[in-house]
Amino acid sequence: MIKGWGSIVPVVAASMLMACAPVSGTDANLAQAGASRLESLDLDRMRGDADTVADILQRGLAAEARGDGDALLVQAQALSLMGARPEDGAPDLARQWATRARALGARPTTAVAFRGRTLGPGYRSGKVSANGAFRTRQTYSAGQRAEIVLVPVDDAPLSLEVRDDEGASVCAVAPSTRNLGCRWVPTFTGANEIEVRNDNPVTVNFYIVLN
Repeated sequence: MIKGWGSIVPVVAASMLMACAPVSGTDANLAQAGASRLESLDLDRMRGDADTVADILQRGLAAEARGDGDALLVQAQALSLMGARPEDGAPDLARQWATRARALGARPTTAVAFRGRTLGPGYRSGKVSANGAFRTRQTYSAGQRAEIVLVPVDDAPLSLEVRDDEGASVCAVAPSTRNLGCRWVPTFTGANEIEVRNDNPVTVNFYIVLN
């Protein structure tokens, strides 16, 4: 379970960042952690469940925005089959989208089966105030792959950074309106701070997926 979701706080002076550039050629801007032991896999194979769920969220939100019931129902089913679970009061998008899709006249032959994996990535919604940052802490276990993918909802760039329990940068991704991802294998078990930064003059909504 995801614990310790923080509140929106004012942006403070940024700490020194380790070099960690977005990786091109993937659906998400996937940054790899320089401070932890990286997996020796190519980028395509490194895409994990959190990336898949983030892509489903992005496609579902787009289908809902344009009123495409059939496409929305497909994404509702995909989210359910991934075993993705809402956290900390986030809406159950699989069921919400299925209900909305039927209201939009989705064809009954594309009915959603609410079954699949019993446990998948967790997701929740949030928002960051203008020129502010959302911060939370999450504990990860040594030797187990950690995944975080940020899905900006509004057409405004957000940035993502993960720091270890000593404040050192584990992963940092430059501002983008596309999905932002961090994946690393912690050397030690401990709490990491996750920061979503908004340097825009308006509030920006987002979903974040953790696995």
